[in-house]
Parts: sequence; C-alpha cells; structure tokens
Amino acid sequence: MIYKSYLAPIDEYSDFAFRLLCQRHGADATCIPLVNSMAIVQGKLSIVDAKEKERNLGVQIVGNDPKIIGKACEIISMEKPFLSWFNLNCGCPSSRTMDSGGGSAMLAYPKKISQALSEMKKKVDKPVSVKIRVKTNRKYTIKLCKELVKTEIDSIILHGRTPKQGYSGKADWELIRAVSSEVDIPIIGNGDIVSLSQGKGYVEDGYCDSFMVGRAAMSNPMLFSDEKPESFDDKIKLLEEYVEIHRKYSEPSVKHVRSKAINFLSGVDWAAKLRNSLSRAKSVVEILTMIEKQAEENP
Repeated sequence: MIYKSYLAPIDEYSDFAFRLLCQRHGADATCIPLVNSMAIVQGKLSIVDAKEKERNLGVQIVGNDPKIIGKACEIISMEKPFLSWFNLNCGCPSSRTMDSGGGSAMLAYPKKISQALSEMKKKVDKPVSVKIRVKTNRKYTIKLCKELVKTEIDSIILHGRTPKQGYSGKADWELIRAVSSEVDIPIIGNGDIVSLSQGKGYVEDGYCDSFMVGRAAMSNPMLFSDEKPESFDDKIKLLEEYVEIHRKYSEPSVKHVRSKAINFLSGVDWAAKLRNSLSRAKSVVEILTMIEKQAEENP
C-alpha cells in the first residue's frame, strides 16, 4: 500500500503525539524514526513508541547487520502487529548514525543493503521500503535503486540530497524523477516540500508516486491539509492540541514540549526571546505559562 502523503521519521522530534497531530491535519502515513535494530534484539522494545490509535504507521529500522535487522523486524512485528509497514534507514546523514555504520554509511555497501532488505522481507508480512539519499550522482543512484528493486521491496523513499549535503542546498528533484522513470516500484520523493499542493504537484507531474515531508512539518503540522497557522493564537492552539494528545497517554516531557513550542511559534516577533526563556523551563506548565506571559508583554 502506497499512501499519498508521508510525515518523515524525524529523529528526536516525531514522537507519537506529533505523529497523531499531523494525521489529524491530513497526513496519510507516519513513521517511528531510527529504531536501533541491535537494541531491539537486546530486549529494548520500549523504544518502539507506538500507539494502536495511530493509522498507517511505519517503523524505521537502523543498523548495519542484515541478520540483526531482520530479527529486530520479526520481534517488532510480533509485539506490535498493528504496525503497517517497515523501513530500512540508509539515508540519515548524522555522524552519530553513520559512525555506527548505519544510515547513509550503508550507501557504500549496496550488497549489505540488499541483504538487509531480503531479511526484512522474510521476517515480516508487511510492506518493506528503504530510505536512501543520492549516491554521488544520477547514474550511481539509479544503479543502486535497480539493485534494490531485485529484493522485491515495495517502495523506495528517496531524499534528493547526498549525505555530504546534509540539509543544505536544494533537493535534486530532477534526479528523483529520473529514478522514478527507471525503476518499476513506487518512489516516494523527499526534500524541500513545504505544502500539500507542492507535493501533489510533484506526483501529478511524474516526479514520484508519493511524497514525504520532514522539516516543514516541524513548524506546521497543518501543511498536510494545505493550511498554516496564521496568527499567534493559531500557533498556540496547535501546541495545546499537541499537549492534549500526549496527555491522553502520558505526561509529555519538557524536552518534547519545548521543541514543539520553539518550532510552532517560529515567525512570532518575540520567538528568539522566548527560546531563551524556554531553555530554563522545568515543567510543561511552566512552558505554557512563559508563553502566555510573553504574549501579554508583546500584544
């Protein structure tokens, strides 16, 4: 099953409450980010922070040992049968992920990626995909994708930047279109999408079969409905909605609420001043009180 719009698995940001918030506002599918395969095999299943109420939910596995990756998927599939799809991360450019041999470091080992995907397909009865970045240039990226198709995976998520680029420069959507025209499985395009209409435009123009949004959704979860919070009150409402969703299951952490507040309130004139204040907050209530105080002082 290929969905129309995906929320990208954003490490240390897209927790269950944020995923549910994005789905309330139109995201068709979401994904748990960067679940360490070795940790799962060692019994740390709690890192798969999933709720049964989530729909079309995937889990993104990171690692560099095909057997361990396959075993981790098997464990997760048995313990969390409501998950809809599994993804292998071969695109994260962070040094923390790459230094351990996972993420974009896997692009140097196409056979290992293929082996890992084959293990995943053997162990789970759910769609399997891989998330990659541009491998040097168009030629090598197309070659890699054609090799990965042989594993009979269900789709490829392609971010239009090289690992070296990180999130700088522009995503190469012409390369994404070239890959899409060369392989016979769905391509989910990722990079620089800031609205539903833009993502749909890429699909309609043949660049990809579906699209994934990451950084733009961090400050505007409403983009999946082609909307955005216009006023300060709209932005606060989004934050309160996030907190409300979280509290249905557990008390949200200061870290998570702080990061959402900083992103949701970006663009507000006094956002920089608020950011400094929030760094000292000790509780969620204190964060909300600080925001209310700043709003009163800056009408």
